[in-house]
Amino acid sequence: MICNNQPCGCSDSGLTNPCSYTDCSVGNERCDSVCDAACVSYTGTGFQIGEANQLLSIHSGERLDSIIQKFASMIVNGVGSCNSEDINHNPYNVYATAITSTGVTVVWNGVSSLSTGHNIYYDNAGSPTGWQLVNTSPVATSVFTQVVTGLTPNVMYKIKVETVGAPGSCKPIEIMFTTLSS
Repeated sequence: MICNNQPCGCSDSGLTNPCSYTDCSVGNERCDSVCDAACVSYTGTGFQIGEANQLLSIHSGERLDSIIQKFASMIVNGVGSCNSEDINHNPYNVYATAITSTGVTVVWNGVSSLSTGHNIYYDNAGSPTGWQLVNTSPVATSVFTQVVTGLTPNVMYKIKVETVGAPGSCKPIEIMFTTLSS
């Protein structure tokens, strides 16, 4: 997206045909107002609400897609141990990058300070066969990416990042992407 003839962020470039990715018909969002949520950050004063073990925190500089994932987690898991700032929880801001025909790089942050590591799983999203563990031992808390290889071209996959020691009943964020054609 171009704002006043300058890139808006995330090294954006101009869109040659915005209507190719949104419905620009009457009554729907207008093409000139479409913004990529992955490139938007909350820059206001950080805030929190709730009690101990139910503490929702939004930090200045946090990305909008991470905030949306926090709220989605709260809708599914409820307010409490699965998403509280002061309890070991699964990460937020999980996304895919460097998608090829046979691989992808998974990225995350929003890691609990109580975490001791992460496990990354993938499965076929269209025809699930069961979650496959990617890493042989938990990924260190200082690492925020994992390359997943051996995927099939032109297949939709889902990936989740689970924090070691997070409550077992907590459903992690699952991202979906399609590998490129070969």
